[in-house]
Amino acid sequence: MSEQPQFDMAQASDVVKGYRPIEQILPSHWLEDTVIANGIRQHYYHTGGTKPPVVLLHGIMEGALAWLRTARVLEQDYDVIMVDARGHGWSDRITTGFSQDLLTEDVADVIRILGLGAPRVLGFSQGAATGIHLADAHPDLVHSLIAAGMGNDETPGTNTDLTSSPGYQAWYNAWLAWLEQLKTQTHEQRMVSALSQQPPAAPIPPEDEYVTAVENAARLDLDLVRLSMTLWSDLGQRGQAMMQALGRLTCPVLIMRSSFFPTPGAPKSVEIVKSDRPNVEIVRFVNTGHLIAREQFEPYIKFIRDFFQEH
Repeated sequence: MSEQPQFDMAQASDVVKGYRPIEQILPSHWLEDTVIANGIRQHYYHTGGTKPPVVLLHGIMEGALAWLRTARVLEQDYDVIMVDARGHGWSDRITTGFSQDLLTEDVADVIRILGLGAPRVLGFSQGAATGIHLADAHPDLVHSLIAAGMGNDETPGTNTDLTSSPGYQAWYNAWLAWLEQLKTQTHEQRMVSALSQQPPAAPIPPEDEYVTAVENAARLDLDLVRLSMTLWSDLGQRGQAMMQALGRLTCPVLIMRSSFFPTPGAPKSVEIVKSDRPNVEIVRFVNTGHLIAREQFEPYIKFIRDFFQEH
């Protein structure tokens, strides 16, 4: 396997300085709007047209822009609605709270107010959890569901030792300081500044991936970021509640599993996992990290398109 080209800091800076602002990267025909739903202002993008709707729910500390590459493909067959969760993107901050129940009701109200009926729903990570709880609490609002970025274990456990360790604390404080600086920087300054967040041996991501990630980071509610230090404390309990909700679903469901700690250099593959429930399909992305779309986009998008075409 040939090695990917590496960049030193000077070369990398030259590369990312040429990356365009997000306004020039988003397709010009995409629409952008806000709606007051569940008592807060919620921002969303949608691809437009009269095709069946698909609602995309991003992961925590991301934003609607994270769906750019996926939505470009799905818009061939659907009107794709990408919602900024509270505390993310241009939606309201978390002044009225942040919880799974609130996230679930936020999306439910957006679907109702936009008149989407029972759309197909695709969620990643935290968005997958929200999609599961949405389909459980409001089965009339979900036609079918894809839950991507689920771990290989049936129920996630807590990891409070990690978040309280000196190494994690040091990383977290540096990351928070970077996010604070990001909000006052120009586009070019942000592009160069974000190089500090890249793994030292990794190649620079392509323009659409890099710019959307940096822009999502710049739009984060810092109060949510500070709250994130405590969000892990009840991870096991929240995971169990999610799995219980998943067990009650009757709509068609596709679960995409991956590994949080894949083995470096080991081959990646995809395998179908036998499900004991007729409405649930499971696919496992072997030796693939949490960001499935970044590592195995072609099989990832094929499973999504095939599932939604069938359901």
